[in-house]
Amino acid sequence: MKNQNRNTHKKYFFIFCIIIGLLLFFILTGCLTIPKLTPEDRKQDIQFLADWARDYSPFVELNQKYKGLPGVIEMEPTYKKYAEQAQGNQEFLQVILGYYDLIAASGHEQLLPATDLFARELHSLLSRDPSGISFLQFHDASYWPKLYEDSCVVHAPFGVLRGPGGYRTADDWQSEGISIPCGSRIVMVNGMTPSDYLQHLRAASWLRYAPRDIDWLMKYLLVINEGGAFSGWLLDVQMPDGSFLQAYVPCENGSPQARATDFTEWSKHTNCVCLELTKEVGYIRVKSMLSDFIKTDGGKIKRFLDKSDNGYRKLIIDIRDNPGGSPYYFYDNLIRPFLYQPTTYKQTAGLKRKFVADFPALVQNLRNGVSIWAWETDIREVPPPSGFDGNEWIFYEITRTVQPGDRYRFHGQLYVLTNSGCFSAAEDYVTAIKRTRLASLVGRTTGGGAAGYIAPFIGRLPASGIIVVLEADLVLNPDGTFDELDGTKPDLELAPCELPEKVTKEELLRDEWIRKIIEESVEGDIAADDSIQNVWSVETNGERKENPN
Repeated sequence: MKNQNRNTHKKYFFIFCIIIGLLLFFILTGCLTIPKLTPEDRKQDIQFLADWARDYSPFVELNQKYKGLPGVIEMEPTYKKYAEQAQGNQEFLQVILGYYDLIAASGHEQLLPATDLFARELHSLLSRDPSGISFLQFHDASYWPKLYEDSCVVHAPFGVLRGPGGYRTADDWQSEGISIPCGSRIVMVNGMTPSDYLQHLRAASWLRYAPRDIDWLMKYLLVINEGGAFSGWLLDVQMPDGSFLQAYVPCENGSPQARATDFTEWSKHTNCVCLELTKEVGYIRVKSMLSDFIKTDGGKIKRFLDKSDNGYRKLIIDIRDNPGGSPYYFYDNLIRPFLYQPTTYKQTAGLKRKFVADFPALVQNLRNGVSIWAWETDIREVPPPSGFDGNEWIFYEITRTVQPGDRYRFHGQLYVLTNSGCFSAAEDYVTAIKRTRLASLVGRTTGGGAAGYIAPFIGRLPASGIIVVLEADLVLNPDGTFDELDGTKPDLELAPCELPEKVTKEELLRDEWIRKIIEESVEGDIAADDSIQNVWSVETNGERKENPN
């Protein structure tokens, strides 16, 4: 009874703290202090990023060598001069984002948005944040993402899709008697072709501070606030019927949202979709790997495969454009239930020795974010690979032994569809598949972002209070390449293919990659690689035998 009372008191205390946090938030939300930064303050923030890159970042030299980016340290004086001469906070933020983009060109990169800052702000009321950032510092930092949304980025009133034929409108749009139907091709922007317009932005907008091409700019085209009295674009479009139209299209403030489709938009009930494509082929679409969906999705998959009663010869797990979430999701739902026996694989990750020495408590905390402690059977320091100085680097080999779970009723060939949109925990799943050979990877190279020894963390710039994501973990692929730079290659690479709009049997059966798996002997194509050895087993007459496929 005493324990029950203590638990009740803890529960009410937790609720009380949340209420106090919300009250404080609503009181302070309208009272954001606008930072007043001197030229020396701005230079101090550039110095902080330069020092961090020099001492702790695992990527800056690799990005320079393999991506051809400018040297971070060599560019330090240039960006200090930009920062010193910046006319106000808006231009200073643009300078900071340019230099930060050079440092964070591989792996996780993010100016922490206001929603994340708010969540950490509330959490910091209950316990000290491992980053050392305080409640008020999280609160004040929300000034910067708001400034970014208000002054740096815009979007068109309709979606824009980039494809083999160029840029097209993704929605119908009408204004003042002018109609641009969905599917219209954007021919000219302000009198320039789309490619020329992108080059124009590099020189004429705040992108002059950005050291490299920006993927989301190439994807969305109409997203940059050009400054001054900019309010929109003069577009020449070719409509689906072949006719041409010129129209002024006003912009709207804020970042463009990724075009939501049934194939990519998730919720508790639609994150995982299970369908029978043919009598012999099952299909599972997983849109994210958020921890909130582990139990719901696991039950859905189990019921789907139980109902099939081992009837599928092939099972497709589609994680295209999956941004990640929790490693527990894929271990519990997409690996363990396919195993009859434990499977072991190794992963190697490196960190700068100075980072490990200077932040031992932080390193331990960040380990908790990726450590599946029950399955890590060995962690040991190993010699660094060629080209890495052992006096500066420390590499760990992590051995993970995954135990079988409540097994799904499936004994066929497993395929995982991947593309460049697979990132973070989705990338961790792909790397686990690559190492265990549990399934055949089909599609395109992933976007990288795996976490090997520690998770990404956040850093606060000392003068401005800007909070960004920083990575210190370098993950090696089995072939010696770098996950954050190179991603993971599929076992069978296919030609680029547009994503389906809906997760329906009719539309999926028109998908080129899915048809390839259904109609052709993909097993034969992949079997040409002798390195592929499935580690899971099938059950025959009560006996366990290695899968003959």
